[in-house]
Amino acid sequence: MAKIPYVERENASPEIKALYDQVQSKLGLVPNVVKAMANSPVLLQGFMPFLGAALGPSAVDAPLKELAIITTSKLNGCSYCTAHHTVAGKKAGLSVEKINALPDPNSSLLDEKEKAVVRFAKEVTEDVAASDESINQLRKYFNDSQIAELTMVIGVFNVLTRFADTFKVDLEF
Repeated sequence: MAKIPYVERENASPEIKALYDQVQSKLGLVPNVVKAMANSPVLLQGFMPFLGAALGPSAVDAPLKELAIITTSKLNGCSYCTAHHTVAGKKAGLSVEKINALPDPNSSLLDEKEKAVVRFAKEVTEDVAASDESINQLRKYFNDSQIAELTMVIGVFNVLTRFADTFKVDLEF
């Protein structure tokens, strides 16, 4: 059971109801983490566009983005985000074996580009800042725009995982 109430649609402000409608139309449901974050409606309204941009089409391929997200989720011990992004990772084309190998940046199941992404996500999550070596490895495969994007995706999931785990948000499935 969650440690914070979910703001259900019937108790939501008109602005949050509109946000719920957008999320529902895109995902087919309003995730419990969104309902929990709605306890702070102003911040939720600012957060959702950022989250949408982080998850949407971008300069970084979806499977690589999901490797970073799942690594961050697992390192932070967030079963809620790990479960959701295991599903998303499979949809993006990641194998169950690769997903299960995370967050090990040295797994033989990962190619060198994937290892660079996982290592970078691990360092940003555990150490706050990535090492020069990790950034230089990324530069072999990504331009500055893509590296900035990966950093922001990892950052937004450090926020989301900490929120979901702090309040023990219930998994919908």
